[in-house]
Amino acid sequence: MRITEVKAYPLRAFIGRPVTGFRGHSSYSSRISTSFNSVYVNIKTDEGIEGWGESIARETLASASLINEYLAPLLISRDPLDNDVIWNDLFSTLRIRGHYEGIFVEALSGIDIALWDIKGKYYNKPVWKLIGGKYRDKVKAYASSVILMKPEEMAEEVRKLEERGFEYVKIKIGRRFEEDERAIKAIRETVGYKVKLIADANTAYNIATAIKVGRLLERYEFIWFEEPVPPDDLDGYQKISKTLDIPIAGAETFFSKYQWRDVINRGAIDIAMPDISRVGGITELMKIEALADSYNIPLTFHVGISGAFCRAASLQAIASTPNHLLFEPAYEYYYVEGNPLAYEVVEKDVEEFDGDSVIIGEKPGIGVSINRENLRKYIISL
Repeated sequence: MRITEVKAYPLRAFIGRPVTGFRGHSSYSSRISTSFNSVYVNIKTDEGIEGWGESIARETLASASLINEYLAPLLISRDPLDNDVIWNDLFSTLRIRGHYEGIFVEALSGIDIALWDIKGKYYNKPVWKLIGGKYRDKVKAYASSVILMKPEEMAEEVRKLEERGFEYVKIKIGRRFEEDERAIKAIRETVGYKVKLIADANTAYNIATAIKVGRLLERYEFIWFEEPVPPDDLDGYQKISKTLDIPIAGAETFFSKYQWRDVINRGAIDIAMPDISRVGGITELMKIEALADSYNIPLTFHVGISGAFCRAASLQAIASTPNHLLFEPAYEYYYVEGNPLAYEVVEKDVEEFDGDSVIIGEKPGIGVSINRENLRKYIISL
């Protein structure tokens, strides 16, 4: 079997209102927060088997161009089952030029997921079967994320999610300390302590403020504190993790195993949260998982505002991820908005719920069938 075609599709679905609680500082971030963006990668073979993958992409045209103009020619005529060899070959092409993170590794992620989709279809097995088997038939989902609003509005949103049956809810924080404190207090006064809360700061704080906020989160019994400081501040991560009792989780902003090696070696995090569409796909994720396991660090996955193929690939990986003591991998369910790139472009929803848990599927590959007609509605011009 040989690869005959590789095509990346830049996608954007404008919503016209915030779809995330991220507090950016430029026109780029304001545009990101009002639309869903992704790059879907389609790989075809001479045996008629094709695979789909997804690259996280905030600047979709640049990411898709990188795949179509540079990486795609390097894949033609390769055996798609040689995914590990292909990953290393592609990574090596630009690594010596300093490109070992950012959109380049994100591009590799979409390609790698598509190759695993092909491999699963070729062997007529779900990917979880090929990467080690299945620890669980379903995974607990947490509702993500209650965006930054007035305290009473955030509290009401959590209450509604509790009524929908979610035991775990993630909220956004990252404003002035007093505002965060008011929001957290309002939520606890409204729903009590039956709802298990997670806090995500999206890198908003400096070290001192993060520690102050972390102590607040401990007082209100939060499960973990996600991305307290920017990803380039490993000293900050390390100091915060060693100072606070609440587990520090990170981070969707870390890339390949080389960056994760430094993060884990420094003792900078307590919970590893790689994003399968950013770290280099399933192939690289398995190496990051092995690294985290060797340090006895539990692993769960970032999904966020991603589309169908990140979600589907994450569920495959979750199926094969073991528990660590009392910590069990969870699934990040982005409830806020019906992302068209997740739901309209596939034949069947990726997430099939049983209560507040998502069922792990049995279909070959990553288990998703594309709706090409709907996909075309969201393709933007290269």
